[in-house]
Amino acid sequence: MALIELLHRLHEKFMNRTCPYIRLALALTLVVAALSFTGCIRRTAIISSDPPAAKVWINGVYRGQTPVEVPYNWNWFYDVRVEKAGYETKTARECFGPAPQHILPLDLAAEVAPFRSHENQWRHYVLTPKQEL
Repeated sequence: MALIELLHRLHEKFMNRTCPYIRLALALTLVVAALSFTGCIRRTAIISSDPPAAKVWINGVYRGQTPVEVPYNWNWFYDVRVEKAGYETKTARECFGPAPQHILPLDLAAEVAPFRSHENQWRHYVLTPKQEL
């Protein structure tokens, strides 16, 4: 009986001193976990052309016919090729830069916000008809 009493006293003494720290650590862990499962930045390149239904390649990968929406991960340079039968092929190196709200350090807030943030880049290409010789 004395051993149980001693263990009970030690438990009460230990928990009374560390309980606030354990609760704080648990609360911080829950906050960090909640923030890690929040929204993020969705980046999309929307490519259109005149005339429509032109084929689009980005960095050598076929992505569909215009108008086409292409998701991307990094704000960087991309090689875009647009072509259609009977028209000159258009190639361009495009820089998809960040929106003002997605520049460091503001992008961290957009990454951990409880909603998704969308960043769209629009590019329009006008194709010229091939010249008959």
